[in-house]
Amino acid sequence: MSGARTVFVGAVLAIGVAAVEQGLVRLVDASGAKDQPAVVLILLLAAFLGLLTAVVTRAMSLPGAVAPTVLVLGWILVPPLLGAIPSAATQYFAGDAALTPADAIALVVAVISAAVTLGVQAER
Repeated sequence: MSGARTVFVGAVLAIGVAAVEQGLVRLVDASGAKDQPAVVLILLLAAFLGLLTAVVTRAMSLPGAVAPTVLVLGWILVPPLLGAIPSAATQYFAGDAALTPADAIALVVAVISAAVTLGVQAER
């Protein structure tokens, strides 16, 4: 697989991760969960997002380091970039670069989930 294709697919996946992450946080906020239940929900959904990202990268035969990289970029870099675009469509998925402690822990859980999933041997 060429490096350019890996970078392009990784960038597209990072944008998808950012959109899904913002949607999950808004979903938890809309559910009315407060304090501890909200953190637990975000952690569970982040782990699922990490596993889903790892499965997609493995299915697309991308290098193993792409899934954790995509998660980190999708959580930290893409939301401020989308916020810089003056459009109503991108503002919904925009965020700032500052992670709350719950978001930081959720990112760690998602990256670990992706790394564990990629570490499991595929069936031959």
